[in-house]
Amino acid sequence: MQPLLQASRPVHSKECKLLRKVTEQGHPGIPTPVRAVVQALIKPSIGAALENLEGNVESWRKSDKWADMEMMAMGATAFTGQGTGKEELQKTLALLCKIQTNAFHRYDADLGQVGIFLEPKLAMANHSCIPNAMVQFVDRKAILRAEKPIKVGEEIEISYTDYTFPRSKRRQALTPYFFDCQCLRCEKDLNVYQVCAVSPVIDMNRHALVSDVGKLSQHPAATDSSQASTATSYSEELSDLIDEKDPTLSSEDRRKVLRVRYQQCKGLITEKLWAVSPLPQLLTEVSILYIEESNFIYALATACFVATSSDPYRHVLPHHPIRMKGLLLVAKLLANTAADTASLGNSQAVASKKDINQKALQTLQDIDQVSLCQMLLIMILKSLPRDYVQEWEVSATAQQMLNEINELPGRDQELSLINAWKENPESEQARAFFGYAVVKQVDSLANLGLEILEMDFGH
Repeated sequence: MQPLLQASRPVHSKECKLLRKVTEQGHPGIPTPVRAVVQALIKPSIGAALENLEGNVESWRKSDKWADMEMMAMGATAFTGQGTGKEELQKTLALLCKIQTNAFHRYDADLGQVGIFLEPKLAMANHSCIPNAMVQFVDRKAILRAEKPIKVGEEIEISYTDYTFPRSKRRQALTPYFFDCQCLRCEKDLNVYQVCAVSPVIDMNRHALVSDVGKLSQHPAATDSSQASTATSYSEELSDLIDEKDPTLSSEDRRKVLRVRYQQCKGLITEKLWAVSPLPQLLTEVSILYIEESNFIYALATACFVATSSDPYRHVLPHHPIRMKGLLLVAKLLANTAADTASLGNSQAVASKKDINQKALQTLQDIDQVSLCQMLLIMILKSLPRDYVQEWEVSATAQQMLNEINELPGRDQELSLINAWKENPESEQARAFFGYAVVKQVDSLANLGLEILEMDFGH
């Protein structure tokens, strides 16, 4: 779907004139919601398309955000030169409320909010914390994709929040929408393992990084009420850790902070609740820390652990964008570990790390890293409709890396096996090959990742 906001060159050219004027006057950049309202004001067709959307104006008026909304509306009317009278202000406020209520906020892990996306038909989709569909952003488009089978006549529901967060965090995120979610996850306060256990798409993980698909429905936090309660209580107690990030810290200081947080999550770790927030977020930060320290082998092992012990329970659908980003991270790290394998083998490791370094070296030497990387990249490309491969940053990067691997000489035997798997993944031979060449190798790296975490952060 094409957005109304983020719109066309004619809109952007008019908007640019206003932005240049503001900048020349020495004012800081215009907030994203104000820019969106400006677009709706200067192009009547956009404003008209928003006409039938719910804005919750009265609810916004009663909220503590209303003063900010009025300020943004005044700024928008002033920027467009439409005057700041009562009628103009009320019209702009109504548009702003509709945008704030119905727009999808696009986030970047490093930059924060980088834009908003509004398409009236897509905005009509209701919310559930156990959705049957999701919105995936590809460049300047939004793709509505099923997360599970949807029957004819069944309502399409998406999640307005990160549904893997604890209930208190989800409710907080839903505050701007002025409703309380009554889905089963919220009503019974289900943890990620409980939701995963009853997912209708578990069996699709036969073609993913899951060594035993049956385990996805048999985790103790799903089958044992005491374990389930433990998962929920720990996640709520530690929920503030989810948002605790300070990008200004040095690697050394961040390592100290992550070690403290790892100890704070010891309850989750002891119970092996690796998919319960904030633990997955913490483990991903640890992997990124290793990358910044140029310790690609440790980063690879940790990323494999997240990809096998966290992500499949949080996002059961194998081609979920979060899981595909995890695969790309593993593939990129594999591209770095060939040279790093040799350097680690020649290093004079400190006594406490010597054994684990030798084990890491041996593990990598036993793996065909190029073939593993190649097969992960193929999995990424299969996750998206072909027409969008070059438009999504993840799949475009995967395609570029795959092209480079295809240029490597002397791999005829490996390529024959990989191509046979690619063409017919359901054949008995292909499934056996995938189980050995991908699942088994990633599992060995994931097991190593757990040892590294305990050695480096567990004491």
